[in-house]
Amino acid sequence: MQTIISKDNAKLKAVRALVRSKKERQETSCFVMEGVRALSALTDGAALPQYSLKEAWVSDKVATASLPRFDPDLPIFQISHEFMEQLSDCHTSQGVLGVVEYTPVPLEIHPDKGNYLLLDRLMDPGNMGTLIRSAVAFGFDGVLLHGDCVEVFNPKTVRATMGALPFSNVWKQAEPAPDSSSNGWKNGDEIFQCLEKLGYELVSTVLRGGENLYEMEFGPKTVLVIGNEASGISDEILERSSRRISIPMSGNVESLNAAVAGSICMSALCR
Repeated sequence: MQTIISKDNAKLKAVRALVRSKKERQETSCFVMEGVRALSALTDGAALPQYSLKEAWVSDKVATASLPRFDPDLPIFQISHEFMEQLSDCHTSQGVLGVVEYTPVPLEIHPDKGNYLLLDRLMDPGNMGTLIRSAVAFGFDGVLLHGDCVEVFNPKTVRATMGALPFSNVWKQAEPAPDSSSNGWKNGDEIFQCLEKLGYELVSTVLRGGENLYEMEFGPKTVLVIGNEASGISDEILERSSRRISIPMSGNVESLNAAVAGSICMSALCR
């Protein structure tokens, strides 16, 4: 374990840049993940292979016995608790974080059966992270990001997944000028044509006027769509949808948070 005492250390600056800069995360294909539980998934072989732990950072106030069992060859850096608090996205840091490298994998839609979550222009990192966590919890095969969604590796999104991100396949629509390492699809039509060809049912959530969620039967190939927090699902996707569903609610509440609504629907779909 190497101790770093200078705030101007190059490696420390690099981690700080990953926390603060989307551009840095995109250029390095790395992001920062905090907490013992989250890092344990990356050290015990349970995580998906596209996520790999490159280095760990620990506070000098954290007991070594409480840390995950890191690989003996993994670079580990110890810093002051003050430095750790500056790096952490949490109000109170757990005192351990890791730099995680993500290797994009090709878009894979199971031809025989599967459940996928499609997020249309979702902008809140807390909602994004919670929905990814729920998708993992309910056994969904992947998350598809359509349109201008918040960044998956945004520190607030990663924190909201509560350690579930390394168990999740997430594919996004490529940027206007994607490079060769981009995963996902190049335009909106491509993903929908793929889903239609494989016989998937596109089920969109709407506030009112849809089928009652609790009275629906779902087929073996379903894509559940959750829309933008303010404007809902785009007309483009609604027009392509096979069905529309609504969650029955009392008249005392007008709507549900996107993450709550999506989680309820995923639970019902997987009954």
